Amino acid sequence: MSVAQLGPKPAASRVAKVAADHRVRYLIVGVGTNALYFGLFWLGWHFLQHSIPYLAVTAAANFTTALIVYPLYRDFVFGSTSAGWIRGFAKFYTVYLFGLGCSLLGMPLLIEVLGVPVLVAQALVIGAVPVVSYLLHHFWTFRDKSHN
Repeated sequence: MSVAQLGPKPAASRVAKVAADHRVRYLIVGVGTNALYFGLFWLGWHFLQHSIPYLAVTAAANFTTALIVYPLYRDFVFGSTSAGWIRGFAKFYTVYLFGLGCSLLGMPLLIEVLGVPVLVAQALVIGAVPVVSYLLHHFWTFRDKSHN
């Protein structure tokens, strides 16, 4: 065994190993996804709050975000090859509906019952969804061996 084999691994190799982990990629893409969703919600709410209820803006932001980010989750995060694009998106959006359901139930509770401002309520609900979504995506949506 050489001295080089006994020494610490180069930082680049540790970074590459961390980046190869789909959980790290999920976290990175998830932060961007939540920022995109909140931005779309904010824009919709800002421009349409006097004509469209916040729950309709929530649903529109949810679907639009899912359409934009699905390829990232499929290819970059999970490297999935298990289903065709349309079937895969249907499964992906089914999981996304869980997040929408949390918003549709949680936001009125926070806004109407507890008096929390709309944008704050949406931010709080966003924080409650990622762990369950990850598990559903990992074990159902993208359930092939490529990301294990």
